Amino acid sequence: MKIQLVFILMFLVLTNCERDSKTQDIVIPDQNLEIVTIDTSVRTKEVSKNSAGVVSCWLLDSDIERPRKTSFSNAMKDMGVKYIRFPYGHLADNYLWDADNDWGNTLAPKIASFSQAPANWDWAVDQSSGAFIKDMDFDEYISICNNVGAEPMVVVNILSYKYKDGPTYEQLKVSAIEWVKYANITKGYNVKRWALGNEVDHHSDLISQKEYKALYTDFATAMKKVDPDIMIGPGLLGNWHAALLAHDPDNIDFICVHNYLYSYDWRNLGYEGWKNTSDILVNNVEECQNAVNNSSIPDTEIHVTEMNSRPWKNKSDSDDLFRALAYSEMVLNATSFEDVKATYVWNTHGPWNGPEENVPYNILDLDNNREPRGDVIKIINENLLDYFVQVPRVNDFVRTYANVDELNENLNIFLINKNNTTETINFKTSAFELLPNYTIKTFSGKDPEDTSPVYSEIGYNEITDQILEIELAPLSLNIVSLKLK
Repeated sequence: MKIQLVFILMFLVLTNCERDSKTQDIVIPDQNLEIVTIDTSVRTKEVSKNSAGVVSCWLLDSDIERPRKTSFSNAMKDMGVKYIRFPYGHLADNYLWDADNDWGNTLAPKIASFSQAPANWDWAVDQSSGAFIKDMDFDEYISICNNVGAEPMVVVNILSYKYKDGPTYEQLKVSAIEWVKYANITKGYNVKRWALGNEVDHHSDLISQKEYKALYTDFATAMKKVDPDIMIGPGLLGNWHAALLAHDPDNIDFICVHNYLYSYDWRNLGYEGWKNTSDILVNNVEECQNAVNNSSIPDTEIHVTEMNSRPWKNKSDSDDLFRALAYSEMVLNATSFEDVKATYVWNTHGPWNGPEENVPYNILDLDNNREPRGDVIKIINENLLDYFVQVPRVNDFVRTYANVDELNENLNIFLINKNNTTETINFKTSAFELLPNYTIKTFSGKDPEDTSPVYSEIGYNEITDQILEIELAPLSLNIVSLKLK
């Protein structure tokens, strides 16, 4: 396939995530190729800077209790993460803020019920008291957010009153109220976003939509009495968005959605399935955006509070090149939607197989080094500019996204080559001219299952007739950075 976009890419194999800057003259474009136009005059969406965030796990991410070669805090800094979710996903439904009701200035969270995970994990929970072992407590979490410059996203347990031997409804409500009071009144942390529950619509066997609607209004009203400035949102997977938006728009300040690849049959073909599909990969995000658009509050923030490019054939979830590129496509597609504020990758460290087993879809290894999905989070956060501009997304095997800064002085083009052969693409721009010096950064590897992709950078110093021809390495994420005038 040959398509044109407006740049030239040279692939350079380096050591893992090291950069080497070189300058080369540009090749004269092949004028017989189709030219793809980037309309820099049409801004399609304002971008939240460093919007690719993470789901943390309070059982495994403590720098105090679980020191590693690289601290969790430094790993977040290195990836440019500005949104961190706490305490986790489904396990947050068994996280009771302070089971002893001794609110004061001390932290004493523990499991809400011994009938649910992580209650029987003796490495994580004291089997007599239910207190957590070697965990990242809320104060440490806030300290890490402050150190990194990240915004907290707190998941409030609203479900465990339905668990065997769990707390009462009223105890959960008081727990939520006192958590806000501790965070923003006692400690002055100014935590803005509080999500009520995790994938509540996925647990309709325990809590009905009608029950959740009533609970949502009750909890949100009570929590805002403590701090009227907080933002509260429904913690949903992908089914009840329109219903909740219609139920209580005055108490919805943002809304959560989760996105994996379960609904796509082509995932059972592995790499070939992803290579040949033109699907947007984020169907739940699209449906959530439609629900927001059709609601009485069409500017509501959307937070994709769980997302990962999994599962694949036979539930294979290895963290390798093609799955990382698929995740980069998901992040860029989701971030392109009008009201999406941030995405949160599932997850930093997964506790389901114990503390010493590195689950394949974790973005950090046991020493907090980045896995390939972590690499693409870093790359996207480092290179996203202020506004997406109009450009065709699908060009055969190439996916294209473009953004400019506030002053229209810089243009970054993200190009994903899904093919396992070289692709050529040409660009031209409307509204602004391209200055001759530009760089191309490339993340690629040897084959789809390469677990150690490399990141390189090369510079160019000439543009011919405002047309750029780019040769994209097989299986690669590329960022072309240009100056405009």
